[in-house]
Amino acid sequence: MHQHKPSPSTHLPILKPISSHAGYADYLAELTHELPFSASQFGIVLVSALGLRDRQNQDRDSKSKNPEGTATVTWEPNIDSPHSRCSLPVQDATGKDVFTTVDVTIAGHASTVYARGEYSLMQAASRAGSEGGAIDEHYSFKATAENFSKAAKGDPVIQGHQNNVIAVMKEILDHPVANKTPPGQDKAGLQYLYCLNEIWIPTLKTFGKLSDGNRAVKHVITEEELLKADPEIRRRCQELEEKEGLVLGPMVESDIPLMIELNSVKYDDEYGRFIIKRSLCFRNKKGEMVAWAGTHGDFSIAALHVLPEYRMTGLGRLVLHGLAMTHIKLAREILATRGDDAESVSATTLVAHADCMDYNQATMIFMERCGWRRIGLYLWIGVDKSTKEK
Repeated sequence: MHQHKPSPSTHLPILKPISSHAGYADYLAELTHELPFSASQFGIVLVSALGLRDRQNQDRDSKSKNPEGTATVTWEPNIDSPHSRCSLPVQDATGKDVFTTVDVTIAGHASTVYARGEYSLMQAASRAGSEGGAIDEHYSFKATAENFSKAAKGDPVIQGHQNNVIAVMKEILDHPVANKTPPGQDKAGLQYLYCLNEIWIPTLKTFGKLSDGNRAVKHVITEEELLKADPEIRRRCQELEEKEGLVLGPMVESDIPLMIELNSVKYDDEYGRFIIKRSLCFRNKKGEMVAWAGTHGDFSIAALHVLPEYRMTGLGRLVLHGLAMTHIKLAREILATRGDDAESVSATTLVAHADCMDYNQATMIFMERCGWRRIGLYLWIGVDKSTKEK
C-alpha cells in the first residue's frame, strides 16, 4: 500500500499568498475549471476584484482632478480577506505524485477552504455510499461525511487528500488573524469556516468541538440557462411595470430593517448594508418594497423574499433571475480584463449560486422550478479549539 508522503515541515507556513502577478482575473479563470463546486471561493475572489476595480476608478477620478497625481493601484490579495494557496503531495497507485491544491481565504474569524478536485472526492464518497458503486444525477447527496471517511479508509490517495486538508485547516485555525477575539465574542478560539463541504466535518472534529452552524443546500444555474430565459423575463418585467406599476430596481439603505426583519437568518445593520450593495427589488406604486434579494460576501444570492400578498405572481423568479444575470455580467467583466482568453470560459460552466437552509423545503422547490439545481450540502460551522469532541 502506498503511503501518504509527510507534509512539509511544520515550522514552515503551508499557505502562501497568491502571487500579485497572477491577477484576480487569472485566478478567477482558474477557479472556473472547478465550478460549480468552487462557487463560493470564486465569489469571494470576485468580490475582491470588484473592490479593486472600485478603488481604481476612485484613483482615476482623483487623478483627473489632480493631473499631477501619480498614485496607481496594483493587484494585491485583499488585505481584509487574504487569498492563499498550497499544494501538498500525495502518492498515487503508480508511485507518482499527485497534489492536493487548496485555496483559502481568511477573513477575520471566518475562513473558506476549497480543495481543488472536490468534484472527484465527492464522487468517491458517493460511490462509497452506493450499492454497486453506482451514482445518480444527485450524487452529491450521497457524498456525506460518513461516506467520505469510508472512502478514505479504503483508498490511500483519498486518505492522503484528507490528511492534506487537515494540515491546511490546522494552519488556518492556528493563524494569528484567526485567533483574534471576534466581535461579539468574549474569547478567541471559536473560529468559523463558511460554505464548507459536509465531507470535511470529520476533519474539523480532530481540532475541537463543533458549534451548531447553518446547514445549507447549494443551488446553481448556468449562464446558458439564464440567457435562454432572459427575453421572456424582460418581457414580463416590462408588463408588470406597465400594468401593475411594479418597478424593478436596487434596494436602498432604508430597506435594510425590513429585509433583516423578514429574513430567517438575522444579520446586523453593517452586513445588511453589504447585502444591498448589489441587490434588486420590486416596488409598488407607493414605492414600498414588495419582493427582493441581495448578495452575500461569497456572491451568492441573499435574503430572497416576497411579501405574502404578492406571492404566486412570479416576482420571486424575476428578482432571482435578474440578480443572477447581474452576477454573471460582473464576473464576465472581470474575466474580460484577461483579453482574448475571456471567451474561453463557457456559458455552460459559468454559474450563479444560492444557498437555502436545509429545512427550507419550500424555497428549494421554488429554486428548482426556476431552473436551479442542487449540488450538495454546505455548512457554516464553528470550531472551539479549547474543547475537544467526545
